[in-house]
Amino acid sequence: MNKNIVGLVIFIILLSSIMIPVTSITAKNITRVITYDIDVPIWEVGDYWTYHYTESMTFGFNYTLSGDITLKVVDETGCSYVLEGKSRPHGGFFLSDLFAGTDSILEKLILKTTVFTTLTMKLQIRKSDLGLESFNERIKGMFFFKIGPITIPIPIQAEKYMNIEFDPTWEIMPFPLFDGKCGSLSGTEIVFTDWFVHMFWGLIPLDGPWTELAFIVTHVPYTCSAEQISVDAGIFDVFNVSAEMEDGSRFVSYYSEEVGNVVKEEICKTFAGGTVWQSLVLELKDWSYEP
Repeated sequence: MNKNIVGLVIFIILLSSIMIPVTSITAKNITRVITYDIDVPIWEVGDYWTYHYTESMTFGFNYTLSGDITLKVVDETGCSYVLEGKSRPHGGFFLSDLFAGTDSILEKLILKTTVFTTLTMKLQIRKSDLGLESFNERIKGMFFFKIGPITIPIPIQAEKYMNIEFDPTWEIMPFPLFDGKCGSLSGTEIVFTDWFVHMFWGLIPLDGPWTELAFIVTHVPYTCSAEQISVDAGIFDVFNVSAEMEDGSRFVSYYSEEVGNVVKEEICKTFAGGTVWQSLVLELKDWSYEP
């Protein structure tokens, strides 16, 4: 369970960096290097960023999801921004681990998303450095059973929910950014205040409920370099902020001053032996922020 949660945490962190399967990207060094520092952007209520996301996990509660999500600033009072997003994900949750060793057809069971499946999230971001303070995610609605290539059109209500607090606030973008910068991203304690996966409005629990689970993330070294990258939204001059952990897991953010956020984020989470067990990509499609 712990490894499963850690994998999902990493997904949250990268998604919530907003600003957050590993694939090769068409990025290249540019001859016109950005020669000035990039500081923290100032967001306003109504600013939004639309991303296409693709995520998969092959350990624990397995799943694969993709879709578009628009993250919008809905509050800027006090010292924090609040962002909310909604998506209709495509894909499914694999229940093989729940029925492993039963030698039954249930080992191949998938909960396939439908047009009535929604993903919603809410993030609280510190204004001073876009550090992550909290994250809330819910995937719920109607699913269909799928066994191998066969989809059975029987509606199944299911829901996955988690709420996470970060103490202290997690610094995930080392502003000010400049070409050649390096250092360590600060650590934090990740506290799951609520977590569950169930079917039929809680009558059939699949995972959890879990409360007050806590994990420590230590400092992670990073590098920062000026590059140019092409995504669905266009071609951008960016700062590539790359961080790598001791087990080989790698996180890459491509931050654009023009967008006031990342235009692409990647994660590749591996076991110590190098086997990938969780991957995620976010790529910008549209935005409204103006510097």
